[in-house]
Amino acid sequence: MRLNIRKSIITGLSLATLLPVFSFLQGCDNNEAEKWVDLRYRVEDSYLVQAKNPEPFSFQVKSTDPWEVFGQYDWYTVSPSTGEAGETYTVTVTCKENTELDDRIDTLNIKSDYWTGKRFVLTQKGTAYLDVEGVDMIDQEGNSETFSVLSNQKWTAKVTDGDVWLSLQSGASGEMNGEITVTASPNTGEQRTGIVTIYDRHGKIAKEVECTQNGVLLTPDTPENGKWFAMYEQAQQLTIHVESNAEWEVSKENEADDNWYHFEETSFNGSADLVINVDEHEGSSVRTGIIVLSTKAAEGATPLVKTIKIKQANPQRPVVTEVNRAISGTYYGPDNLMPGHYSFYWEPLGDANLNTFFSWSGKAFDGGNVELRFHILGKRTQLSTRPWNGDVYNENSGRDVDTSKPNVISFEIREAIDATDPTQSWIYSEWILNGTVIGKATSDGVTDANGTSDTYKVPFADTKDGGNFSMSISGGSATLTKWEYIAPLVWGD
Repeated sequence: MRLNIRKSIITGLSLATLLPVFSFLQGCDNNEAEKWVDLRYRVEDSYLVQAKNPEPFSFQVKSTDPWEVFGQYDWYTVSPSTGEAGETYTVTVTCKENTELDDRIDTLNIKSDYWTGKRFVLTQKGTAYLDVEGVDMIDQEGNSETFSVLSNQKWTAKVTDGDVWLSLQSGASGEMNGEITVTASPNTGEQRTGIVTIYDRHGKIAKEVECTQNGVLLTPDTPENGKWFAMYEQAQQLTIHVESNAEWEVSKENEADDNWYHFEETSFNGSADLVINVDEHEGSSVRTGIIVLSTKAAEGATPLVKTIKIKQANPQRPVVTEVNRAISGTYYGPDNLMPGHYSFYWEPLGDANLNTFFSWSGKAFDGGNVELRFHILGKRTQLSTRPWNGDVYNENSGRDVDTSKPNVISFEIREAIDATDPTQSWIYSEWILNGTVIGKATSDGVTDANGTSDTYKVPFADTKDGGNFSMSISGGSATLTKWEYIAPLVWGD
């Protein structure tokens, strides 16, 4: 960091005397009228050192004037603490051992002439510590459990979560090493966890101890999306692992209508795999099933019940538009096209060049269109976007294409939820040649692959009014036989 500070003797004069003084200064030597201090340093904003065997740390200082480094207290040394003009110094700060419980803090100053160029904070840890050991699970009957507190200070404890069933039998306060004993009411339901919070001598939270009481365990695997297990339309077998320490059974919430999946077993004892045979789906919408897991409760107790949601996608049948047209020049598709999967079927291109654009017009980008581009030029692919995405162009362009055979070029266009901000979504797109993905991009403006420029930042909401496609043939003609559209799956909640 560099700090340039201008010092002028005019500063101390009143406005009433400013003009005559200025006239006087015009006749003086410039070096006498103004003074510049160039103070430079390489230092962090803060430093943290340990109580015992503290490691020294160093930084550099240089100035056009004599300088000094100083603080308020004497539990550390600064060497050198002063320096002359023009030379670069390495300054080392060494702390004494801290034998007190509390941390200690000071602010150090780097000063040259009467300007302080930098203040930084030095913190040295104290010797206070507080930990626990020997925390065991509480049994279902609620018998007391004791764990140890390892400390060199006063402390207090209380139940801060689960106090309806969990309480302190002893150890609500202590000094130095000690013990805390907890007790719980009998548990006839699911395994549960409470928290005992331990506070240090200042009343600040030092430790939160989870106290778990044994109970009925019935925990199925969590689906990848956190909501449901997703399947596609093919007949298949779905296996869901269930952790349990009890007898349990499985059933369908809607037994009368959910005849599209079947359980290989319905009764279990302990942890097991729930195997579900799923029929092929031939309908037109996603279908949903709710699976109910329930324990066989002891007499007088309430069964533990969990549910699992499964969804099976409907077949994605394409909507086909026949074209069968030899194109030499430009061919325009319809407007108001929604995101989804688009495929274009071409007869052999031969030596002709193909330019394909999928665009959303009138969007706020230099007054022009947002575009996905899929070109075949000189029998090689060229992929790009507007605004520009260097990753797509540099990483995925330049694939050889056999233009002596028919080719299918496709776009997959769908929504991508921002992982860091779920309220924001972008356009996710894939470029596909004959069924193989050869490029992909997300319009989030983030450079992903090779560090090239990326101004491709377009919200998914910009697709709501629909897009259109156009394609042109140059250097000959070629036949577009048809194009197909497959709508995105609507999974629902």
